[in-house]
Amino acid sequence: MALTLGILLCDDHYPESQAVYGHYDEAFKRLFDNSAVSSFVTYRVFEDAFPASPSECDVWLVTGSKWGVYESDPWITQLIDFVQRCDQEGQALIGVCFGHQLIHLALGGKAAKSNKGWGMGLYPVRILDQGAFDTGAQQTTLNLIAVHQDQVLESAPDFDVLAGSDFCPIAITQKDSRVLTMQCHPEFTDAFLLQLIERLREKAGDEKVDEAAAIIRACGMGDRSIVIDRLFAFLDQQMVSREKRQA
Repeated sequence: MALTLGILLCDDHYPESQAVYGHYDEAFKRLFDNSAVSSFVTYRVFEDAFPASPSECDVWLVTGSKWGVYESDPWITQLIDFVQRCDQEGQALIGVCFGHQLIHLALGGKAAKSNKGWGMGLYPVRILDQGAFDTGAQQTTLNLIAVHQDQVLESAPDFDVLAGSDFCPIAITQKDSRVLTMQCHPEFTDAFLLQLIERLREKAGDEKVDEAAAIIRACGMGDRSIVIDRLFAFLDQQMVSREKRQA
């Protein structure tokens, strides 16, 4: 029997985006189509809807968000506590963007608004663990979809950094075989990202948005498929681990 993925939804798409792309959790359901996941349960944690126990699902996904992990909203504090419980109980975790930052913060790392400014569009990160990615031609760089100001500034103990750059040194990380986190957005398509960054023009500035949009139009989704393969392999690992526990 395949895995159940619990989506800890930390935000939703803007209303005008929902007509085209659906709610934010639907992007992850499309992403994990044909993976080891057979069912999904969504918890709108940013609206205070939390699971009762880490054992309710096989794997937990902490999504992106417009909030900062350092903000004092009660749901963020409660989510940090839930992630800590998952880690203590050995439950598998995936973190994307805000989720990447929150998992590191919850488990002893540091995350904050970066003084390097916006990371937006497609940007390159160096592969630091070649064995973690199936790159075929053994490429050394991944071009990944991202949009963020906040970053993990100090990784939590026992995490390995799988990819990073001068701009975002802690871009993709893993702890043992149970936790996988990434600053990039593998769930975003190029079309969705173009719509999203237009909404950020006032905050990020015309130059940054125009540059990001030009790169996206020229290069599409970059190496998104390689990161998706890494996610699928991680889920396969969870299947194997579960089968061993049940044997």
